[in-house]
Amino acid sequence: MSQASRTRKALRWTLPFAITVAALAYVFQSIDFRSVLDRLTPAALWVMVPSILAFGAVALAIEAECLVRLLPADRRVFGRKTAARIKAASYPLSLLHYALGAGGLAVLLGRRTGRSVADAAGVVGLITLFDVGIQLVLLVIGLTYLGTDAPAVRGGIAVTLIGAIACGFVGLRAKFSLGPIDRLRELSIFDAARTTPLPLLLQIGVLRVFFAFSFIGLIWGCCIAFGIYAPLSFLVAAVPILIVVAMIPSVAGLGTGQVAFVQVFSRYADDETLLACSLAFSTGLIIMRAGLGLIFAGEFAREALLAAREAEAAEGTGESVA
Repeated sequence: MSQASRTRKALRWTLPFAITVAALAYVFQSIDFRSVLDRLTPAALWVMVPSILAFGAVALAIEAECLVRLLPADRRVFGRKTAARIKAASYPLSLLHYALGAGGLAVLLGRRTGRSVADAAGVVGLITLFDVGIQLVLLVIGLTYLGTDAPAVRGGIAVTLIGAIACGFVGLRAKFSLGPIDRLRELSIFDAARTTPLPLLLQIGVLRVFFAFSFIGLIWGCCIAFGIYAPLSFLVAAVPILIVVAMIPSVAGLGTGQVAFVQVFSRYADDETLLACSLAFSTGLIIMRAGLGLIFAGEFAREALLAAREAEAAEGTGESVA
């Protein structure tokens, strides 16, 4: 492994921890930790914990349904239960590093369905494209209904964004040459988006919309648990912001998520309440996902970790993992 590869690997692992520590230090510099702990009452947790567990079950069921539909295989080998366990196995890895979780998931899916890792990665990438597109649309639509200034302009932006996403899919699936863009759309990661039948794409789109709103429902339930009463229109706009910020390299979104939550929801509660809600939510989500991975899919989680490490080692040596 070259020096450059070792440096990139070191940064990949240390940067998230550094960002998490820095973000938590920033958010706690003006907030009393004891006051935050006072907000973590049994009554609040009594509402939050069932909300997180319900979301975990619904989300995993949707994930499994999407994977089974996009990766046809012998159902005795790869059914909904197996798909759910494989997805659960990627959760602990994703908590450490998103790319690690995605890589482990793609390898496991390829092995169980008899498809290449590139095909499986394309399916994972397609689902991610749907999620990113839906969050962007929800963000702009939500902003359209927040405030009264220039609603027509915001509405136009929403329509333009939806149109751009639709044009992107049309461009990927076009049967004629698009010149220099052909090399981009022929990348293996776009194979699933380019070849999946349109009716199936629509089904996946509907499932991912349900997934997005189930997460908004989870945030709503956690807010109610701590007496934070934000309207639905605000949540539709705010949750995508939280998701985008959580994508900044950090340990499972810790730190960055707290900074964003306190800033975005500042009009609805004091900082101590907001921070208590955010910390409880993030901790609960981490415990739930780690628990699903280690208990519900223990052997898959070990295999996913080994596969992800193999892929990382191959990346450092310039080899490919089939």
